[in-house]
Amino acid sequence: MHMNSFPEYARTAHWMRRALAVLVTGFSLAVLGACSDVLEVDLPAQLTDEALVDPAGAQTQVNTIITHFQNTYNDYVWEIHGREDGGEVYLCSGGTDCGHFQYNYQFRFLDFMTARSFAAGLHDKLENEWTADQVSNRARFLAIASLYEGAVFNLMGSTMCEVSVDGGPLMSPAAALGMAEDRLTRALGEIGSSGDFEMPFDIASSAQAMAYGLRAQARWMAGDGSGALADAQQVPQGFVAYVTRDPGDPVRRNKPYYAGTFIHYGELYDVIDWWEGPPNPVTGAPWPDVIPFTGYLNLGILPDGRAIRADGIPIRTAGDHRMMDEDAAVPDSRVQHMEAEIQGVGVESFVNARYDAEGADIPLVNWKEMVLIRAEVEGGQRAIDLVNELRAADGLPLVTYANPGDAEEIRYMIIEERRRALFLEARYFMTKLQNPDLLWFPRDVGATLRGGHQLQGGVRFLMPDNEYHLNENTTIADRATLCDPATRPVVF
Repeated sequence: MHMNSFPEYARTAHWMRRALAVLVTGFSLAVLGACSDVLEVDLPAQLTDEALVDPAGAQTQVNTIITHFQNTYNDYVWEIHGREDGGEVYLCSGGTDCGHFQYNYQFRFLDFMTARSFAAGLHDKLENEWTADQVSNRARFLAIASLYEGAVFNLMGSTMCEVSVDGGPLMSPAAALGMAEDRLTRALGEIGSSGDFEMPFDIASSAQAMAYGLRAQARWMAGDGSGALADAQQVPQGFVAYVTRDPGDPVRRNKPYYAGTFIHYGELYDVIDWWEGPPNPVTGAPWPDVIPFTGYLNLGILPDGRAIRADGIPIRTAGDHRMMDEDAAVPDSRVQHMEAEIQGVGVESFVNARYDAEGADIPLVNWKEMVLIRAEVEGGQRAIDLVNELRAADGLPLVTYANPGDAEEIRYMIIEERRRALFLEARYFMTKLQNPDLLWFPRDVGATLRGGHQLQGGVRFLMPDNEYHLNENTTIADRATLCDPATRPVVF
């Protein structure tokens, strides 16, 4: 099966153009406002047939790929916030009639796949038809197309039960992650051939470091510890690749800020002590009254660097279920929140303050995650030293309490560090999927704390139902069949 065949891409182009007529008109000015290099061009009002088949349209297609991916990822980060136990995320109209999308099993599949289809189609044209004489930035465009196609496969394999591409047969998460590695390896080769470069729109200072970071994520999720370690070591301290946001008119808003911090459509949870349900399906053991590794309010760190107790309850500076020694904790500056009246339910509670403006950029690859991948793979004293690199960078107490020979203590330390260092970056969710024996999913049991909305069985995601109906290779009975039972969602 040729995943990136241009004929398949062309067959789907008609409906993409309909969507992108709105998208390009609405977002092109904001995207280009941040541009100062190879992609500084004027976009047409619509992505026409000519732009798809004429080499002169290559820059337009690159902008389209990035814009589609970035805007979809922005929404995805906000949805994942609920699945990371961050709180109840509301969808309200005029402050009333609130719903939620905290735990269900649908995924923004088509939006991400549109970005992938354009990336695959553009790469095919650049590789097989369009020359460097026709497209002056051909080498860079090849690498960017590979990067974003790899990024989409990375998300698909990391979060979904199965994936179908261009109406083809179902791929397992492992197969999708293999596709991600293939595309990102290709990107690294293309960057190596042409030389490293800055990504457009201030996305990243290095396309190469971005590619290594994305491939480290994919390899880590696939269980390739040595490969993930090797890639993570190539991402320098302080490096971040962003999903860029823009204020102004038209806007490309940071949704966690705008919907959560500014409008107060998302309540930030303290430790979850209100849920009742069956035992952990992975271990068979009952969940404790307070769910381990939950709660984002008043997080603290003890002078010896301890952020998590032996029972999995986070160290906090205030709140219920605390122990006496927690009075000595200092606030963890990485998880910011503030008091607010929650829209739609009219109660005083807390909202996240992770981002400070509607134009705040969202990390896609963060050097801190790379350090934590290395810590997990290397373990022992090396893990402690690596976590202390993060603590030192943020001016927080260093870890001196941990026993490098206690594997469970090291595991707890790294998980809690991920929860805090990657707060509202949509990456802790992958940690949950990697540790279903320890980390909680409600699995279609109970309801949310404030709104009383049913928790709809979301663990991994599924494609939309019509993807199973319309694909001649699948039926609706194939939903949730290719993922491990430990992370399989409840399907009604």
